[in-house]
Amino acid sequence: MKEEQVVQLLRHIRHDFGNHLQVISGYLDLGRSDAIREYINSLVEEMAEERIIFNSQTPEAALYFYQQLLMARERGINMRFQDLQVSSIKVLEKHQEPLQSIIKAAAQADDKRLSVSVRESEPGRVQVFISMDGETEPVSVAVME
Repeated sequence: MKEEQVVQLLRHIRHDFGNHLQVISGYLDLGRSDAIREYINSLVEEMAEERIIFNSQTPEAALYFYQQLLMARERGINMRFQDLQVSSIKVLEKHQEPLQSIIKAAAQADDKRLSVSVRESEPGRVQVFISMDGETEPVSVAVME
């Protein structure tokens, strides 16, 4: 990931952090300690779900998947990663996956949360599995060089 992409990612994270502080400050001004507690708990849960991105991934892959997650959120897509097993992200970068498949799936998700798994079946071939809450069969997308 190039330096300018890292800077852009950091700007985005700082912007989100500022928004979270404004929400908490607003609830504080209104004397809504129960809402503050709920909001903080939702942030802690979100951070716990993001942990999979940073555990056992190369730094390059972790930054890529985190960027994909943030871009999905910018589009209002409620998603989380469940399983990430890839040795290289080059084929994913080339096809802008899993984001492209997530955008398509979200159009049919009706505000359901999307769970995403990415697995490399062999070098140069990656499978993206997208599940919607309440659905039994995931959508599978093959990504190849």
